[in-house]
Amino acid sequence: MTLLVGRRVLLVEDESLVAMLAEDMLLELGCEVVVAMRLDKALALARNEVFDLALLDVNLGDARSYPVADLLFERRTPFLFATGYGKQGLEEAYKAVPVLQKPYQPAPLEHLLTRLLIGGAQARKWGIGSSMSCVCHTPNGQPIRADHCR
Repeated sequence: MTLLVGRRVLLVEDESLVAMLAEDMLLELGCEVVVAMRLDKALALARNEVFDLALLDVNLGDARSYPVADLLFERRTPFLFATGYGKQGLEEAYKAVPVLQKPYQPAPLEHLLTRLLIGGAQARKWGIGSSMSCVCHTPNGQPIRADHCR
């Protein structure tokens, strides 16, 4: 049993096949998943519902998920971005947010979400932003890096 079991996760992803894959991975980890495929729906969910974590695709068609990220920051909900472009694809204001490289892989997804929970709990306990950094490895030896989890 992991820290992710029973956690409510907002998944913002505009590609239906990618969303289904990510949702399946999150369900396998024991999460309760709410999917938003459009910016307006993601904003409404982020405003009106409570989530333990969020996973945001950066590019949502012709929009970006940054307004959702801003709401999550305000609500102190830990989140990460998912993108095929890595940190280079983020606007400067969001460079401290952890990034999950697409395509989604189960081990890095679990690792980063767990780190977000741990970092978020520490930040709330001390009333500050967390500057946790970790370098871990998947079972096949690939590095997983999560810098400055919020």
